[in-house]
This record gives sequence, structure tokens and C-alpha cells, in this order.
Amino acid sequence: MKKTLLLIALLVIGSIQAQEKISSKKKKFYIPVISYSEFPVLDNVLTQTTFYQMDKQLIQEEPILKKKYFNIEGFIKDPANGKLKIYLTIELPQYKATKIDSVFDKKKNGWKFQAFSNYSVKIKMEAKCADKLLLSEDFNTVESYLIAGGYQKDNLKAAVDMNNKKIAEAEKDGNYTVAELGLDTVIYSSVQAIQNYLNYKLKYTTDESKIKFEFVTSKGHSEYSQMLAFENEITAQMEKVTLEKGLDEKPLLPHLQYLESLLVKYPPSPANENIRFIVTNNLAETYFLLENKEKALMYANLLIENDKQDSRGSSIVKKVNKGYFVDKKIRSHTTRFADLKKLGLKIEEEKEEKRLAFFEKIEQQDAEWESEKARREAYLEKTKIQQFNLLDSIPYQSNANLLAKVVDNLGGSQALKKVEKAHYFSKLSIEGNNVPQTEEKWATTSNYLLKKKMPETYYEIVNGAEAWSHDDRESGLNAKWAKSTTYDYNNLSKNVDLINFLTDLRLDLWNNFEVLEDEMYEGRLCYHLNYFEKTLSTGNRTIPKTDYHVFIDKENYNIVSTEKTEFDNGNKSFFERRLYGDYRPVATLNSGKIPYKINYEIEDFNGETIYQEVREKVEINPVFGNRIFMKEVYFGGFK
Repeated sequence: MKKTLLLIALLVIGSIQAQEKISSKKKKFYIPVISYSEFPVLDNVLTQTTFYQMDKQLIQEEPILKKKYFNIEGFIKDPANGKLKIYLTIELPQYKATKIDSVFDKKKNGWKFQAFSNYSVKIKMEAKCADKLLLSEDFNTVESYLIAGGYQKDNLKAAVDMNNKKIAEAEKDGNYTVAELGLDTVIYSSVQAIQNYLNYKLKYTTDESKIKFEFVTSKGHSEYSQMLAFENEITAQMEKVTLEKGLDEKPLLPHLQYLESLLVKYPPSPANENIRFIVTNNLAETYFLLENKEKALMYANLLIENDKQDSRGSSIVKKVNKGYFVDKKIRSHTTRFADLKKLGLKIEEEKEEKRLAFFEKIEQQDAEWESEKARREAYLEKTKIQQFNLLDSIPYQSNANLLAKVVDNLGGSQALKKVEKAHYFSKLSIEGNNVPQTEEKWATTSNYLLKKKMPETYYEIVNGAEAWSHDDRESGLNAKWAKSTTYDYNNLSKNVDLINFLTDLRLDLWNNFEVLEDEMYEGRLCYHLNYFEKTLSTGNRTIPKTDYHVFIDKENYNIVSTEKTEFDNGNKSFFERRLYGDYRPVATLNSGKIPYKINYEIEDFNGETIYQEVREKVEINPVFGNRIFMKEVYFGGFK
């Protein structure tokens, strides 16, 4: 009996508690959200490129279209390599008819007439991502081009007649003056409509969403403390929501399980209407934010069944149905806009760098040039000192006996040390070419000038640390005068070593040469000297750089031939062979003998070239006779 009374008492208490009036409060949260494209494949695509296939009469419009279109929201334009690719095929617009419209102008108290040419514009559009076709549409529209406007209808007739005449002539000749006929305007109008359509289908935008929760404020209600714990947790978590990070589910799980249990504890009844409204609203909103489509819809529908106060339930259902879910995710949060901002900043930095290039890069280049200039000048001075030291101490050098005899044959060390400038004039005959060609070369211990006539004039100049080339065949001043690269400078600057300039003997490399076995060369028994210069690759491997060979006649110590092979990353890139003949004595070198006839064999990226140089005049320490050399190079005036 006691148990029965206790059970009845509990039911009465539970019934009274369930019927307690619940006071509540609404709380609004504003969180950032993304309006998504309906194509999930684009979620991680940030760049977009448009490709145009134009009718040949419209080619001039392509650069303008590329500049103006397409600007899809949430993407950055890339001139060539965007991952979202839009293809437009644009036909030549076809003239349809001329139309005159009228509008009454109240201020002028009269009719205003305007004449338009109507054109049929056909554009095929395709949007692809990673070769996957997203959209394909044919846009066939009629666009209008304003011919003339005015307040008198008669005034339009001359303009319309002239326009119709131009159109007839264009159709007859097949030659369209695009801007004159307004074809560009109608194309822009049609492409603008396509851009609007693509923005509707593909764009990504940021927005702010207003989320309403309902919280219990009846402190005497049995559920108050746990509902307050949920209120505090959801408030804390909502403040942490960003575009990149959504609502954190883990700390909310126990609260969600508690809310779901309340729907069992408080079954549907008029007395439980308020508590069920609060619980289903909070569950529907929370599961929507957690991107759980099924549960969000389930509790939103329960909210609709219980919703006697407003349309909040149907609003949540609409939001769920409008969202694009992928694998049960609504795609509300992503690093897309943070990445887009970074990419945008990077592109802006690149633009800014280009804008400031004239100032900052010039300053940087000037600083680098000053450093390189100092290095080159130091190299030239060091080479000069090394050469003098070598000539003063021949007995202490490698292969001293051979070196002494070669130097004596060139006029002796003292005579070679006194060579301050040299000049020679040559005639060239290139195999397979009957056009006469000449070369004139000047050199000092710091400057060098080549003037070649073939039949155009070509110059190569070394002025201390600088080197330039000039070619009459190029057009424009900047194209004609070109600053030489470091590689070209290194090759040209060897000519300011006057012994090398006259004989091709590299005294600076002499101590690196190894004497190999004697060899018969061009019918003469020769000393064979070799120096194989090597370097390190990026992989820290030893690879060949330059292979030098020198052949010296054992009988008279003339240089018979020099060979040089250059390697690029271990692969042969350049070969040059010089065969010396017809040595003649020069009085200023104590009758030392200098080659007057040289046969060249060159193999490089241009193929194989064979030519002969005959030096008609060789002068040592001459009076300057070349105006360009004297004024621009020797006196340092050339810039």
C-alpha cells in the first residue's frame, strides 16, 4: 500500500513539474560562413584562366576580353595556368535589323528617339577543372548597339543609312571594322551576361549568418542547471567559429546527448510544448552548424511539429536544403579564403616588386655590379702580376726548360713584359662563303676592341671591368648595344693578356699543364701539353669543365695548335681548334715570331664552322689609329 501511494505521489510531482511554466530567453550569434559553388571539385581551386577561340575578324578583341573578363568571385585571375579553365568560342555577330525606340522626355516635353543595330551573338562556353567538364552552355542572344540618339526622328535617318551601308559593304567584302559597326560592344554585353551566370554558378563568397538559440531562465526548473551548462558551452564554442574552423563537436557531445534525452523525458503534449520547442530548436541549430544533415533535418521537422511561436523550424530546413552537402558535410568551413588572401598578397607583392623594379632592382644591380666590377678588376690585375712574376722566374716554373724555349721564340721575357698594346688587321675566309670579311683588333693590358666587317659592322669591347657587343643587324639602340654576360666577359677579357692575344698561349695556366707523350701533329713531332679543368656539380660530383690541349713543335718551339673543349653540366658544349702556320718575326719583339695564318675549327650550338684568318698587319705598341678605340675604350669614355 505504501509503495502504491509513493508511486502516485511521484507521478503527481512529475506532472506538476512538467506543467511548470518555463521562462526563456533568445540569444543571437553571428558567425562567418561561406556561400559555396555547387561544384565541390572547385573547393580547393583558387586560380582561373579564360581561353578564347575567336573568329579571325575579332582577333583584336581577344586582349581586351582577357583583361576585362572573367572575374569570378572567390578566384584570382591567372593569365595562363589557372586551375578553373573557362573556354569561350565566339562567332562573328550577325546583323539582324535596325530598330528605333522612343521615350517621352517630360523635361523637354518631347519624344526622344534612339536607333539600334541588333546583332545575333553566338558564344559557346565550357568550364572545366582538371579536364572535368563542369558546365557547357550555348549563349545565343540578340544584342543591341546604339547608332544614334536625338529628339527628332528625321535626324536619325542619315546615321542609320550610313550604318546600314557600312554593314552591307562589310558583308560583301568580308572585312569588318569591328569597333565602327559596334561588334565589340555587343560581344562585351553578351560576355558580361556569361560572367554574371558563371558568378551565380561558380562563385565563392563570405557572409555572416545569424543563429538563434533559446535558453531556459526558470531557475526553479529541474533542468535549469544542465541547460545553463549547455548555454555556457555553446556560447564559448560559437565565439571560436571562424571561416577556417567550424563548431567543435567534442565538448558539445555530452550536452547534445542530454538534450536528446529530454525529448524522451518530455513526450509531446501541450504541457511540454515550451521545453520541447527549446530543445528541438537548439538541437536543430547545433546539428546544422556541425554539418550533420540528417539530424539537423530530423530535429528541424520536430521543431515544425511543435512550433507554435514562429517559423524557425522551416527556416532551418530551408538552410539545410539550400546548403551543398558533400559526404554529409555542408562545406561551411575551409582555408580557401585564407589561402586566397595569401595568394593575392603574393601576386600583389610581385606586382609591387615590378612597380619598384626601376628603383630597388636597379640599386641591387648597382650594388652587385660594384662587387662584380671589383672582382673583375682584381682578376685583371692579379693576372698581370702573375704573368710578370712567371716571366721573371722561368727557371722555377713547371716544365721550365720548355717554357724558356717557347718564351725565347716569342722574343724573350723582357720583350714580352714591355708589350703594352697590340693591334692587328686580318682577312677572314669562311668555308662556303665568298663574301669578303675583315677583322681589326686592338688590345691593351686593360682594354680590348674587335671591329668586324661581314659585311655588317660588329663590335666587341672590353673596357676594364665592362664588356659590350654591338651589331648593326639588330634594330633599335638598346638591341644594338648589349652588355655582355659574365661568361662572355670571361672569354673576351682573356684578350687583355697581350701574350694570349697575340699567340693564344695561356701563361696563366702554364703551371697547370701536364706534359704528355710526344705526338705527331700535322706532320711534325710535338710536345703535347694538357690541362683538364674540373668542377663540382650541384650533386657534389666532380664533372669536367674545360679541357685544354697545346701542341708545340719540338724543332723550333712554335705553337702548332691549341684545342679547347668546354662542358656544360658534364656534357660537351663547345669545341675550338686553332692551327697556327706562317710565323713571321716582329722587330719590336727582338724578331720574336708571331703566327700570321690561323685555321679555325669551331663546333657549338650553331653547328660546325671552319674558317681561316690571315693577319695582314701585326703591330706591337703602335700609335693608336682607331678612333673608336682611342676615344671610347682606351680613354674609358664608352658607356
